[in-house]
Amino acid sequence: MEQLKREVGQATSAIGEAYEDGTADGDIVFVSGASGTIGDPAGVLERALRPYRITKVTAVDAGALGGEARCGRGRTEDGSYLTTCGWADRETVGVVSFTSSGPQTDHTADFLTVRDIVSRPTD
Repeated sequence: MEQLKREVGQATSAIGEAYEDGTADGDIVFVSGASGTIGDPAGVLERALRPYRITKVTAVDAGALGGEARCGRGRTEDGSYLTTCGWADRETVGVVSFTSSGPQTDHTADFLTVRDIVSRPTD
């Protein structure tokens, strides 16, 4: 999360959460993001995804909120399966990682749902 906050200069908000499904398989979703001013969304997204052990990072539909979005797959240090997706636009950057003990299905739709939820303004 600190890296993402640095990418937006003066961050106006930030999130860093982990969600576990409570099953024996230990599926976990990690969400981090920040809002502020982003001059180069493509560059920010590239840097935001670098720390993750993913390969074959490809562009995906950024959804209704627009901007840049990419996803890749890999394995964590402990051998868990990993799908990581990120987005960046002129005001927000975020990363959503899905880990599980078994092979994963496509998480693009899940990623877009999470992005939509965390990008909503608070009242």
